[in-house]
Amino acid sequence: MANVGSVWQLQEGEVRKPGLAHFVMMALFAGIGVVVGTFGSLAVPLGYVTAFWPGQAIQSVGSIWYGAWGGIAGFIFPIISNMISGSAPLPVSLAYIPGNLAQSIIAGWAFRQFKADPRLKSAKDWIIFTVWGIIVSNILGAGWGSFVLKWFGLIAPGAHLTVFIGWFVGNSIASWVLGVVMLKFISPIVIRTKTFCKGYWA
Repeated sequence: MANVGSVWQLQEGEVRKPGLAHFVMMALFAGIGVVVGTFGSLAVPLGYVTAFWPGQAIQSVGSIWYGAWGGIAGFIFPIISNMISGSAPLPVSLAYIPGNLAQSIIAGWAFRQFKADPRLKSAKDWIIFTVWGIIVSNILGAGWGSFVLKWFGLIAPGAHLTVFIGWFVGNSIASWVLGVVMLKFISPIVIRTKTFCKGYWA
């Protein structure tokens, strides 16, 4: 059986280049994100915040599997999702982009940097996903998102901390559950495909 490092390491004679298939997967993953994100926003809405937004799992897993392509999908789909669900005006959705981009690339960077296995085969893999893909990602996402809401005057300054905590906890729990399911059961299939990115673009 291949070791963990070989998941990211190019084999002898192996050549991977970005191509149309990666663009297609980016679009497909963005579409999945729209569905999951919209469902979460409509399921438990709390004004401009949702207590259940599993879309962040799509962001983290997307960059783990598809590198930068997943990262791009991860900041595009929330804009569409917010428009469909009506959970945020377009200017607010656009202002969310830095936070969504951070949430979308951190897990992918961490898995490549620390040579974690997307199939979550060891305690190290679980820790890296939980710490980087969920906790760090959602701290940044919730921090930026609550700042944006305050900046646009959509929440009172005194509610900033409450919104941040609700955003962080709600997103983290939902995303950890969905993310674990995706990584454990779908990663074994994805890593065998040519669209799986061992680097950031291919």
